[in-house]
Amino acid sequence: MKGNGMMSNLLKKINRGGIFHICLLYFFLSIMIVSISYYEVKKSEMDILGRSLYDENSIFFIPDESMLWDWRDINIEQQFTLFKELQTGSRNIRAIYFDNQTYVPPMVEGRFFRKEDFYDKEKFAVVGKEIQRSELKYKNGKLYYIYKNDEFEVIGTMGASHLTEIDKTILLSMNGLSSDENRETGIFVLNASDLSSVTKTKILDVKGVKVPIHLFERGEYGAQSYANSDIYNVILKIIVFVLVSFSSVIFTVSWIKKQWSEIRVLWILGYQPRYPLFRYVIKYFMITSFTYFLVAGGSCAILNINQEFYNEYFLHICFGFLVIVLTSFFSLRITMKNLSKRLIM
Repeated sequence: MKGNGMMSNLLKKINRGGIFHICLLYFFLSIMIVSISYYEVKKSEMDILGRSLYDENSIFFIPDESMLWDWRDINIEQQFTLFKELQTGSRNIRAIYFDNQTYVPPMVEGRFFRKEDFYDKEKFAVVGKEIQRSELKYKNGKLYYIYKNDEFEVIGTMGASHLTEIDKTILLSMNGLSSDENRETGIFVLNASDLSSVTKTKILDVKGVKVPIHLFERGEYGAQSYANSDIYNVILKIIVFVLVSFSSVIFTVSWIKKQWSEIRVLWILGYQPRYPLFRYVIKYFMITSFTYFLVAGGSCAILNINQEFYNEYFLHICFGFLVIVLTSFFSLRITMKNLSKRLIM
């Protein structure tokens, strides 16, 4: 009974200044923002997996047959991933090379490629989880995928919790292709954050050599087909934005008005109303910020977010915090002006 009494007194002290209610409201608002942010990054990841690791703005090209070039020497002054389509259909077979780092898909077992794999004499493969063992060769305790009589050691199996295009995709290290295969003209796909200069000039800089390329669009993979495809996603964002903004405004106005009695007593005693109001504002923002970043920080530790999408997730979290701060600030400012006028009158 004594313990229950102490807990009851503690809750009363906390709730006296409305701290408990502030924390509770912004805890739920923070969870709402974290949820929509996590949904957005997972949607982006699902889009990439659905496109077999191609970006939304990937470019498809065929290099000029008359030019000899080495994919290791591509220079676009940014990180990139290069694919060469070897076979499409029930099994998508692609050679891959990337500069420094790339998006790593969910792995069922083993590992994905590393940069040094493309400069090794070994030939490596990463296969989708739908690739049957019967399609692979077992030798000396290792699995190999055979492509045109060349053996590629399987170092990993990729696949998400849901069915995607990567489940039936086979990726081969580009350095493992034969010299004849490398010389053959094929369809290349380039992933990078900004390819505007390449698409504008239709020239690929390969260690100072200007290689002309023929660009073309691949319907289901092109950026245009995704531009206005998800109206429901836009509606969901608007609903969350309205809910968070409306809830923040209503609660902020309500909370500051509850402090009216104390402000009025202090004014009667000769204190300027701006001093207690300023104290309330600081207290309010400290509590809301602490609650928000506690939830946001905890989400980074708990949720499974691919490293490639950390920046996107961080931007969503920052935007959510900005919405809360701005709506609270304007609500407090308007309410404080109205309360000050009431005191003077």
